[in-house]
Amino acid sequence: MNGHRSNRPSFKTHVHVHEEILLNEYWFGGGRPVMGKQFTAAKAAERRITLLGILGRAARRHRKLGDDRLGSRLELLNQKLKACRPQHRCGSLPCPECSRAFQRAKVAGQIIAIRRLKGTRVGKRVVMANVIPLWMTYSPEQLTHLDVRNLNRWLKDALTRGGFKRVMLGSVDFSWEADRGLYQPHWHIAMFTSNREALQRRLKLIFPSLARGDRPAVVSKSYSLGFLPYKDKAVKIVELLRNNRRGLPYLLLALDRLDPLELMVLMRLRVSAQNGELQFKPIR
Repeated sequence: MNGHRSNRPSFKTHVHVHEEILLNEYWFGGGRPVMGKQFTAAKAAERRITLLGILGRAARRHRKLGDDRLGSRLELLNQKLKACRPQHRCGSLPCPECSRAFQRAKVAGQIIAIRRLKGTRVGKRVVMANVIPLWMTYSPEQLTHLDVRNLNRWLKDALTRGGFKRVMLGSVDFSWEADRGLYQPHWHIAMFTSNREALQRRLKLIFPSLARGDRPAVVSKSYSLGFLPYKDKAVKIVELLRNNRRGLPYLLLALDRLDPLELMVLMRLRVSAQNGELQFKPIR
């Protein structure tokens, strides 16, 4: 198997933007924005080694079971992550180092954009809206059909039908619902509002409860922009390593099919890159 070839990123969307980030080693190090003690460069490097072990064991297990096709896919992803190194980054979402780099670049660009937007939105504050389409879930086997672009398109259409026309910076996230054995997609969205309670009521009309006690739409106050690293994390990797190691390889394969910036949902904004930095600019 040619490890070098498997290490070459192949992006479908925002190609130039992706490549700019991968070529800027700043995003792979420390410094600002700080992502928290669980998401340092050292922790990302440790997790890459851990994932290599998980993928390797999963590949061998499936080959022993006679599923050479799945075993080969897992081994190919293992080789891609193993070959990732400075100036030859794999750019894959399952790679803790590359996904962290994109996360940091997104957060840095969004901080600048939000601060600029604040000046034109007198009387409004930034909040984080968490929305969950409770009926939309995936079993590990169904992850082979995961299409994040369609998910994000569905979200934007649903919000547009609900009368939302404001600037939004969102990102899809996937949590593991251990009691049901399912992955639950949901979104964290930064937006401006002058009435947090009214905004939450509007979102609940789009994301209704299925049972008593459900909280499919929650709008939280933001006292700083410190929520942005959480918003842009993509998956709760710490939780998955703790509670779902055996099912993790299937999610990693699904994530490997995605471009890192496909996770974002932007409304009335466009993203570009200059000198290895992301820029979020309003669409007039």
